[in-house]
Amino acid sequence: MDVRALGYIGVHAADLGAWTTYAEAIGAMAVASPDDDRLLLKIDDRPYRVIVEQSTNGRGLAYAGWEFADQRALDRAVAELESAGFQVQSSSPAQRAQRRVAGLALTTDPSGFSLELFWGPILDHERFRPPHGGSGFVTGDLGLGHIVLGTPSGRAAVEFYTDVMGFRVSDYWRPGDAEVVFLHCNARHHSLALAPGGEPALYHFMFETRTLDDVGYALDRHDELGIPVSQGLGRHPNDEMVSFYSRSPSGFDVEIGYGGRLVDDATWTVTEITKPSLWGHHRAGEHASG
Repeated sequence: MDVRALGYIGVHAADLGAWTTYAEAIGAMAVASPDDDRLLLKIDDRPYRVIVEQSTNGRGLAYAGWEFADQRALDRAVAELESAGFQVQSSSPAQRAQRRVAGLALTTDPSGFSLELFWGPILDHERFRPPHGGSGFVTGDLGLGHIVLGTPSGRAAVEFYTDVMGFRVSDYWRPGDAEVVFLHCNARHHSLALAPGGEPALYHFMFETRTLDDVGYALDRHDELGIPVSQGLGRHPNDEMVSFYSRSPSGFDVEIGYGGRLVDDATWTVTEITKPSLWGHHRAGEHASG
């Protein structure tokens, strides 16, 4: 299976108004949807990269949209999923119109996360205008960024994404008896990470800015707008991202970072990291030595 990128995600939210303000803090355009129960976040030439879904019951990830090259690639993916014993639902014209894609198929991973496999994003040719200027975000062939999911399925989830979906392991982090697996589907160090969890959960999604200054400006906007920062500025050892973590109105985090490492499958070797950050990423109220 040839997944090209994380194309989009949908997330649950009880308060769309809070997400409008939050979009300003993280540097995304908040675009009103024809439906009153949705808010679209635009960060590049796509009509959206995040759909914020009005929901009083759900929290976290509503669905993840994984992109394929064309209809043939999507058809092959569907056949491979069904051959591996996974049910795949076809989409309706209304669903494809809502997602603004040419082709769409729906399935569920072993942890219960809803996956949307698609091809042919339909562009609106509206220019992305960062609400406070800035240089924009690193997307294109690398997709929107990455997501980190808490999964109760453990090894079954890893095997699904590697053996069935065709992701490649970038590296591991094994704190205690746990195992966090970082997976890539293109040159971005990871588009997906899987961490052990009691219940399926979206831990965070990541946007990558084009300059380090844009990370700093976003950090300043959080202070100005009173948006909580859950982890301060720091740098990861594996993807080398300099970033901070922001607490979204839905309760999960959003990582805003710069300088992500790229993977070349021809030369890449899998390693294990032994700490999540080289420096920084201190949690709110935590001292540097804490």
